[in-house]
Amino acid sequence: MRLSRLCCALLVALFGTWTPRQARAQAVVDGTFAVQSGLEGADPGTGAVGWQRARTRLALGAEWLTDDTRREAIGLSALIELERSGSFGAEVRYRRWLYPWLGAYAAVTSILQPESLLGVTGGVTAVLPLGRAAGLFGELSTSAFPLGTDLPHDEAVLIWASLAAGVRLRF
Repeated sequence: MRLSRLCCALLVALFGTWTPRQARAQAVVDGTFAVQSGLEGADPGTGAVGWQRARTRLALGAEWLTDDTRREAIGLSALIELERSGSFGAEVRYRRWLYPWLGAYAAVTSILQPESLLGVTGGVTAVLPLGRAAGLFGELSTSAFPLGTDLPHDEAVLIWASLAAGVRLRF
C-alpha cells in the first residue's frame, strides 16, 4: 500500500513538472505607426534660441508590455525623416501606462545617417481605442539632443517639440 501511494505521488509530481504551463507574465506586443512633426529650436550662436518647423518623420515601432498588469512596456522604434536629406534613426523607450488610454514615456533617441544626433525624449500618449486590438493615438513629446554632428555649433543643444498621430495594433 505504501509503495503504491509513493508511486502515485511520484507520477503526479513528474507529470506536473513535464506539463507545460502558461507563464504568469505573458508578453503582449503593440505595433505602432505614426507621423510626427512640430518645432525645432537651438541657439545658432547668436545667444538667442531660434525656432523653425521640425522635419516631418515617420515612426514605425513595437512595444512589449512586460508585466502582469500590462502597465509597463519597453519599446523600439525606427525613425525616418522625410525632409531634407532623408535621414533615419532609432529610439528605445520605457513606457508606463497611467490608465489604459494614457501613458508617459522616457526614451533615448538617435538620428544615425547622414548626420548624427543623440539625446533624450520624454512624452505622453493618449489612445482612442477602436476595439480590443486597435486604436488611434496622439503623442506630445520633447527631445533634447546635446550630442551629434547635426548641431548648429559645438555647444548647442537641439530641441524638438513634437506632435505625432498614428495607429496602434495589439498582437
